[in-house]
Amino acid sequence: MTPSDSLGQKVAQLIVAEESPSATAQTAISVSRAILEGNWAKLDTLLDSNFTYTGDGYVFTKDEYIGFMQDMRAAFSDFDMTLEKIVTEGNFVSIRFSSKVVNTGKFMGAPANQKNLVVTGIFQRKVENGKVMQEWQTTDLLGVMSQIGFGATLGYAIFATGFKVEQPRPARKPNDFLQVDGKVENFDKLSPKEKNRYVKNYSKK
Repeated sequence: MTPSDSLGQKVAQLIVAEESPSATAQTAISVSRAILEGNWAKLDTLLDSNFTYTGDGYVFTKDEYIGFMQDMRAAFSDFDMTLEKIVTEGNFVSIRFSSKVVNTGKFMGAPANQKNLVVTGIFQRKVENGKVMQEWQTTDLLGVMSQIGFGATLGYAIFATGFKVEQPRPARKPNDFLQVDGKVENFDKLSPKEKNRYVKNYSKK
């Protein structure tokens, strides 16, 4: 097994750094948990039918958001996501997060680079009647671009302006996406080549 193939074989995990007893906060956290677990059916039930996402210049509908998260989940491996600070005020839950990942697949038009990345940011979710109605998110895009190697300021400018405009809208895949023998953890344990082969073959179905 080559060093490249040895990447991306750890099951994703979500770490909640502090207790969040409120039902509102638990619902907001459940969205992140469903994404990491690749549980798209659960994610669907957590989001209101009129859910909207606004983040880093993008605005997504519910299905586009799920499609975006499916693509992200397929392109990055060895997920360690920590919810570092959780603040609840009424129906709004704000969470500061930090994620450690390995870029093992193509994402938003950029090829995989096998690099270890640390992604930090804050998202806020509005919860009503047990459903997430809206989400707003901001991430340290400049920091991510620097790690990927685009070249700090220039890379950030490309990504934050013209780069994303050319990308197609995210398309939602069926609920079995990323399930290998019925389990997403089996997808996590595949090598990068095997993961990319799975995604390519799935898109042909």
